[in-house]
Amino acid sequence: MGGTTPLWRAPRLTVGLFIALGVGTLIFALITIIWQAADLFGNQKTSSIDIFHLLRMSALQAGLTVLLSFFTGGLVALALTRLNFVGKSFCLAVLSAGLVLPTLVVAFGLLAVWGRAGIISDVGQTLGLGKLPFTIFGLQGILAAHTILNGSFAARIFYDRLQGLPSTSLKLGQSLGLSEWQRFTILDWPVLKGSMPGLSATIFLMSFTSFSVVLLLGGGPSNATFEVAIFEAVKLDFDLHRAAILAASQLAFCLLIIIPTAGIKSNSILIGATQNHNWLARGISKWIAGVLLFILMVAYASPLLVIMYKGMDPKIFELVTSPKFINAFITSSTIAFASALASLGAALLLAFARAELVYQNAQHIGNNVLRTLISAPVFAYLATPSIVLALGFFLLARLAGLDTSKIGIYVVILANALLALPLANATLGPPLEKIATKSYRLVKSLNIKGWRRFRFIELPLIRKECAYVFALGFSYSFGDLGVIALFGTDEFSTLPWMMYRALGAYRSNDAAMLAAILLFIAVFSFYIFPKLLGGRDHVDA
Repeated sequence: MGGTTPLWRAPRLTVGLFIALGVGTLIFALITIIWQAADLFGNQKTSSIDIFHLLRMSALQAGLTVLLSFFTGGLVALALTRLNFVGKSFCLAVLSAGLVLPTLVVAFGLLAVWGRAGIISDVGQTLGLGKLPFTIFGLQGILAAHTILNGSFAARIFYDRLQGLPSTSLKLGQSLGLSEWQRFTILDWPVLKGSMPGLSATIFLMSFTSFSVVLLLGGGPSNATFEVAIFEAVKLDFDLHRAAILAASQLAFCLLIIIPTAGIKSNSILIGATQNHNWLARGISKWIAGVLLFILMVAYASPLLVIMYKGMDPKIFELVTSPKFINAFITSSTIAFASALASLGAALLLAFARAELVYQNAQHIGNNVLRTLISAPVFAYLATPSIVLALGFFLLARLAGLDTSKIGIYVVILANALLALPLANATLGPPLEKIATKSYRLVKSLNIKGWRRFRFIELPLIRKECAYVFALGFSYSFGDLGVIALFGTDEFSTLPWMMYRALGAYRSNDAAMLAAILLFIAVFSFYIFPKLLGGRDHVDA
């Protein structure tokens, strides 16, 4: 490598590998503790575990979610690139919000629209059409919620990729008179296809390990997934033997997805370069694109709009001034802020390590190995159930003689930081690698290192991404139900836990108001943090 510093002496790479290996070791240690504790605390006469059924159900709904998300998201993205209308920025904002919406809120919104007491059912009965011929509970409800969450995410990614098409290609295609089909196959499809491998792995893992949606809309054991089965084993039966087997099985399957995709180079999930040339649809194509976009955006947005409508209850002031709400709000804010900082810091250090491979001009065969070692462990949360992480810390605290009621907040902070880390790493890693590719000769010639390199070269170019990652971590953590489902009590409560308990107690009005508050906070934080932290160069999503 000429005069480059040996890889093992590069501080950034060393720190990144240390963090990645630390995360992996932590996950392995927690699962090992659960496995060893199973003999002490678990029920040796545990009921039989139908691993095949859980694997089939988890993989089926995750695979169908990927297909539905790609189909609906692709149609929305293609329609948006072909239309220019008032409210387009609002449509993009709705799609962006899909990435940070609390899953519990989306599930509640679907119930408010399609449930037995939902708006559609009420309208049907008013018109004398009777009740709905189907139920939202079951596989169809799970797919609907996952498609809203991941379909909007896919649409935003696809739209950004299509906006990155060179203006010269669009002008050439337009001058040649390409039909809509030819435009799709020659220009659009190659761009969309290039985004699919990494995006499909992310959506599949997020759906495979889904918890809140399946818990609320699953409708029974026939639609149970690994996450719900683990929750029942731990929370209801305290059968650690069964929980350990389920956790190990899920982790093993997820690793089959994570390891092959961890070393793949990908683009940042943030907004790409905007075209200077718009090739808009005309005639019948314009009408078809408009109708498709309207139908899909109504499907995406209707549960969210209904949540806001039902949440505007006159009693909301009484709710937000109650001691329980104030305590839960402060707890949620503290956890979200700390988790966002931890996730941003870890993602930056991991991204620095990936960029260091470029700065060191590491083009040998070990480059892909190092990239995999750095990237694979950040999917720890997607591969390992959050409740398993919480249980592992719970048992570790007991073995260490610590008060489990006092460490709950720290466990939730760490677990939620791991939740946002995969997307945070996917956001910061690619742009830092791109910066390194363009500037490594300058950096080497001027011997710019450490803090000076970050302050003068990297930070000005990734400040927007850092603000985005912080907002992402804050919104995710604020609306998460996974870990708090095991640690939540009357004294230690968050807003999602309050909402879940309100639903369990059939206090639908309280649940509706809490859902509206969670939705507002998620969208507002995703909007305000990039504005405050993104600098003057921030471009609105």
